[in-house]
Amino acid sequence: MKKTFLGDLIAGISVSFAALALGAAFGVMSGRGAFAGMIAAGIIPIITGIFGGTRLSVSGPTGPMTAVSAVVVAFAYDNFTGDKILAEQFITLVFLMTAIGLLIAGIVRLGKLIEFVPKSVILGFMSGIAMVIWVDQFNILFGLNGKKQPSGDFSTNIILAFSTFVLILLLPKILKLIRIPTSVSRFIPATLTAIIIMTIVTVSMNFGVETISLGASVGSFSEFTSLLSSYFPGSGIFTQEYILMALPYALQMVMLCYLDSLLTALIVDHLTKEKSNLNRELIGQGLSNGMSAIFMGIPGAQATIRSVLLYKEGGRTRVAAVIAGVFTLLGFLVFKDMLILVASSVFIGVLIKAALDVFERDFLVEYWKQKWYKNKTRNVQLFFILYTMLLTAFYDLNIAVFSATVLFYISKKFFKATDIEDNFADGQSNDVLEVNN
Repeated sequence: MKKTFLGDLIAGISVSFAALALGAAFGVMSGRGAFAGMIAAGIIPIITGIFGGTRLSVSGPTGPMTAVSAVVVAFAYDNFTGDKILAEQFITLVFLMTAIGLLIAGIVRLGKLIEFVPKSVILGFMSGIAMVIWVDQFNILFGLNGKKQPSGDFSTNIILAFSTFVLILLLPKILKLIRIPTSVSRFIPATLTAIIIMTIVTVSMNFGVETISLGASVGSFSEFTSLLSSYFPGSGIFTQEYILMALPYALQMVMLCYLDSLLTALIVDHLTKEKSNLNRELIGQGLSNGMSAIFMGIPGAQATIRSVLLYKEGGRTRVAAVIAGVFTLLGFLVFKDMLILVASSVFIGVLIKAALDVFERDFLVEYWKQKWYKNKTRNVQLFFILYTMLLTAFYDLNIAVFSATVLFYISKKFFKATDIEDNFADGQSNDVLEVNN
């Protein structure tokens, strides 16, 4: 314990910076507000760190889970127009049912089923989720398909969004170029730093653009507990009609968390040379998502980038994930009043970058570079990626994964189709370390 604590402490603090920034961004995207995202970014890693089945990982709000959460929030407010309390209770009901579904999946030992989903389908699914995020954020930025644009000058909001995106991409290269030591640069997370820089620019230049809303922000402990009580599903929402209405969304989120978390577990296992208890991981995700829902947070799953970062920064035990969650909550308490200064378009830039991390690029790059378009086997693999991606993005994610998996096994039986191998390019794992945030 003493030998690993310092490494766990440094890794946990480092990851908490990224978790805080992404939690706020995903909270805004969900429609529940930055408050909900940051609460989830703190609570979920603490509980999964203690109870989850992957010894070294960080869970929290992710792009895929948030994309579906946004649909749930929009549906609730459309169907309970004028009754915010009932709408929020319905949202909490969906999130609690998701937690129960994950607990059941873990208890009845469904963890092993992840091994039957073809890698080509998983890669297409993640790319489809990336497209969902891109479409949603571009609709908001340009005011398309009924989405409300951020107020303020249109051109300024576009410049802020894309400047944030570019800055997040370039910041690690800039730090390396000016020879900032690794021992220092690891405490300068690109996402959080970009948000701070862009906020200083917008405030100092007085651009007058829309800033983010914390959502269900509270000023005292008693006010917070009162809000928790009012948002928890009551007798008015615990009816057969509303439970059946919530069930399809809950099942969607169970399936998504299952894929998101267990795929990340396999990636972390590859790094640590250990084997996760996948059923225990589902139970941990169920407990953490349930607690997040109770405290007005949004759902989450194992987050690949944060988990890999935790390992690379020296984390070696479950304590690291717990520390990451604790410092995220502390950071939220310290910085929550400053977040209302951040322009909404800055978070659009953050989410565009988050979707890029979700999108599968490695196979497509190799497909072109290695001239795989001349290879029938690779073309079939590409078909399953594109089929799953497009169906996920423009129709239904459950149908996308289920139908693509069935089609794959039919193709395998009758046409000798093969899945993407574990190391499809120059020894690089196709597990793709950037499947979520």
